[in-house]
Amino acid sequence: MKRIAAVILLLAVCASLFACTARSPVYASLGKYEITESMYEYWLSYYKSRFYDSLSEYGLITGDYDESAWQLSPDGERTLGEQVKDHVDEQIRQMLVCSVLYDEKGYGDDAETKALLSGTVEEFLSDDISAAGSRAELNGILAGVGCNINTLRRILEFEARAMIVADRLFGDGGTYAVTDAERETYYQDNYHRVKHIVINNSYKYVLDDNGEPKMDIYTGRYVTEELTEEEKAEKQSLAQSLYERAAAGEDFEALIEEYGEDTSMSAYTDGYFITASSSLDTAYLTAAITSKIGEVTLNDTSYGLVIMKKYPLQPGAWSSEVSGVFFTDMDSSIIENKKTEIYGKRYGEIEYSDFSPVFSEIPLLDHKLTQTQAQ
Repeated sequence: MKRIAAVILLLAVCASLFACTARSPVYASLGKYEITESMYEYWLSYYKSRFYDSLSEYGLITGDYDESAWQLSPDGERTLGEQVKDHVDEQIRQMLVCSVLYDEKGYGDDAETKALLSGTVEEFLSDDISAAGSRAELNGILAGVGCNINTLRRILEFEARAMIVADRLFGDGGTYAVTDAERETYYQDNYHRVKHIVINNSYKYVLDDNGEPKMDIYTGRYVTEELTEEEKAEKQSLAQSLYERAAAGEDFEALIEEYGEDTSMSAYTDGYFITASSSLDTAYLTAAITSKIGEVTLNDTSYGLVIMKKYPLQPGAWSSEVSGVFFTDMDSSIIENKKTEIYGKRYGEIEYSDFSPVFSEIPLLDHKLTQTQAQ
């Protein structure tokens, strides 16, 4: 009986080990490189967590986690869940192509590059182990999304190859490095320049005995109180008057200096440079994009009443020290377009299975692991 019990226990242990090490079915492949179903689900879980954190940070989602939030459609075209899946699908396509290019361009034959690849993977893996607390705890977290450390290592290898290839192709001195001509073209095609006057129509600062704004000693913020209906009406009247004066051709810069409540206008003397993806109030963004050059608009926004005027683009503004803050992501956007164009030529070679995970059943990856890598 003892021998039978021992055999049963051994079989159970072997079954458990096999379950932990068995390779997941292939979801997508290109050449010798394969993305398994468990790897796909890991990326879905990772980006689902990252997207949710961003939505919470910007106040688009509040309160406890709610799976139904993924059915929201801010752009009116795709749900948030579809946006996450589309992003992951594109990342997988790029990583497969980059892995093949890594070999085709001989990067893997270079000892220094091989060491870079290995070192990057070990660094990312070490970060994840530290974040989880131990290898055992990391394996426990990964098990929640159908993975283990071996799977994670393969995932990190794909990501590291993609990083190396992108740097060699699009980084400084790379084959497809961003040029000034490309920056100017992207700028002219995607940016809008506006200046504005903001009239606060919702609150006012509480003043102390010296007539200075009172500060809350506990929060470090200025104390405010809501405007009365009469005061709000006065603000509305002022905004309407300024709009009419500006629309009639009065010097807009002079009006900004005299009436503007947004101090950033004095810092960004050339105005705001905006794209359709800028993180701004919807009413403000819509006015900036849809208005014509020279047109003045009056807009009710979350910032207050905004009198906005659109200006022609200045050549080379992306290189300006004053306006540079508006172009910090421009090179990244250009590179992403290049990736889609160059990598996209190989997308048709990728083979897929019919595996299609249900997004609502994908769990959020433990927050510890979503902070260790900027994937």
